[in-house]
Amino acid sequence: MVPVLEVGAAEGQDPYLFSKIAGAFLLDDGRVVVCDGELAEIRVYGRDGTFMHSVGGRGEGPGEFRQIDAIWRVSDGRIGVWDAENRRISTFSPEGELVSAERVKIEMQAGMPTNVEIFLGSFSDDDVILASVSAGAAARSVVADQWTLGRFSLEGDPQGLLGQLRGFRRLVGSPLPFTPIPSVAVLGDTVWAVDSYGPEIGHLDVDGNLHPTITLPTVDLQADEAWSSLKVELQRRDAGLFLQLMDRLPPPDTIPQIGGLLVDSAGQLWVKVYDPSVDALWIGDVLIAGAGGEWRVVGSDGEARGTVQMPDGVTPLSITEDRLVGIARGALDVERLVVHRIQRGGG
Repeated sequence: MVPVLEVGAAEGQDPYLFSKIAGAFLLDDGRVVVCDGELAEIRVYGRDGTFMHSVGGRGEGPGEFRQIDAIWRVSDGRIGVWDAENRRISTFSPEGELVSAERVKIEMQAGMPTNVEIFLGSFSDDDVILASVSAGAAARSVVADQWTLGRFSLEGDPQGLLGQLRGFRRLVGSPLPFTPIPSVAVLGDTVWAVDSYGPEIGHLDVDGNLHPTITLPTVDLQADEAWSSLKVELQRRDAGLFLQLMDRLPPPDTIPQIGGLLVDSAGQLWVKVYDPSVDALWIGDVLIAGAGGEWRVVGSDGEARGTVQMPDGVTPLSITEDRLVGIARGALDVERLVVHRIQRGGG
């Protein structure tokens, strides 16, 4: 991959400083939309990285957010925004005009828990997937959280339940450091998902069942070495609480094979090979794959299309046919927005 744009700095003008990038994507004309989750603000930059305008800010009124959990591109070019605390879907024009702001009508969807938290993707008709999370019991055996997926229109109207996925695995109430983290990608009207330790990717059928459809080659990941390395990293970070938890938990027998799932605009799945040094729940972002590493590109038919080595320090957020938008972290853990051109042949 070849870098073509970088926005962000350790110091300087506010529009070029990021606190916490929570999402980013390209508009059709090459402009870049970025969400700063810490500031609850959305910014738009030109093709050359020049700041154009911003929208949002903290609040509860239309066009304001308690927090921004996800942004995405609506099919007509609008910017979609999910604010879980306000339980609201908003859309903006690329020029920053508020188009709609609708609260999700959870109470009208039978079987959907009311604690809807997570945006997981959008369909070709612009309906979205939202998930509620029910934590597993504080048992002395490993139990999984339950994620219930629902389909909603941009107006917040429920369109039906999609199914359930297994969430974080817990022991005595604590999420395991090497738990599988559910990943979802939408191709057209098909929901692809990963929720297990294995190398399988499945799709949800009309009854909400996850059918393993694509099986990737396994990777030899040593659980004992990963456990030891995690302890060293937590000691380096002076993460005392996690170190105490490690003393209470047994070392894992296995670790996941898949660390993330994305879909590009060409209809291909991008699957991250799990890297315990960056994908462990205790040291990474909960819903964003760890930086760098190997990504496998496959078609919906399971055919391998190539392998991409992500640049060190780069976490992909969205992918078009020939561009990848992501986060790069450099010295002092400063975040920058980066755009890379994807070379043909998987580079």
